[in-house]
Amino acid sequence: VGKCVEVGLPELVLLILFSQYLPSLLYRGKYIFNRFSVVITVVIVWIYAHLLTVGGVYDGKPLKTQLSCRTDRAGLIGAAPWIRVPYPFQWGAPSFDAGESFAMMMAAFVALVESTGALIGASRYASATPLPPSILSRGIGWQ
Repeated sequence: VGKCVEVGLPELVLLILFSQYLPSLLYRGKYIFNRFSVVITVVIVWIYAHLLTVGGVYDGKPLKTQLSCRTDRAGLIGAAPWIRVPYPFQWGAPSFDAGESFAMMMAAFVALVESTGALIGASRYASATPLPPSILSRGIGWQ
């Protein structure tokens, strides 16, 4: 917003409108605006910025403003790698550290104990029958 107010301000307004107000006004059982408010806003604002560029709004502006506001001079679309196939060992050879593996096993053990307690507590809170071990292990396995 700081570099290009003409584009940033409408984007903020549309994002707030789409994410906060439209979901409660247009409720039809689908959560389109709840889930895709950022994507919808970006598409609309890119079209708006392109219309501003084509309309010649930035022709008399300084070069710094043109570089940050115009869609044809930013180079974002042309420089983006649209299709890129990753190759093996792109970030180097795989490494193994016993300390990190031990830390991950301890974190998994803590999550196992926490989930067991949460499942037992939820069944007690709901006044359900006590969980048999097979059901409890199935719930922990899914986690």
